[in-house]
Amino acid sequence: PSLSCIQENKGCKARGQPSQPFSHKTGHGYVKAHRGFYHDAIFVKRNNFNLLLHETFGGGFSPTAVLKLRRLARKVARGSVDRTAYSPKYSLSFMSHHAERISLSVVRGVNRAIRSHLATLSARLARA
Repeated sequence: PSLSCIQENKGCKARGQPSQPFSHKTGHGYVKAHRGFYHDAIFVKRNNFNLLLHETFGGGFSPTAVLKLRRLARKVARGSVDRTAYSPKYSLSFMSHHAERISLSVVRGVNRAIRSHLATLSARLARA
């Protein structure tokens, strides 16, 4: 995932001077402040936010991600609030449920990106 993807999720404070345009090459320059996708959950509802990065090219969960999931599972087992809507059909553990959901989300996201790119290529071919 790119830094911009993380900033879309968490948001970002303004940095740099407006007179200096942002350079993707150097990473320096002005970035306008904006709220991320989870602003309401983090700042209004005061929920904890756990960023978990996942490999999209078949590598699966990093050791750090597995540790984070296990730590969260232990917290839930000790009585932390878990508002997850588990499927009544399956009796999956916290770890299994969330690992499955995260992996499924990654597959769906990659699928969306591929389909979007295919649509772009198809439009280019139609114009050629």
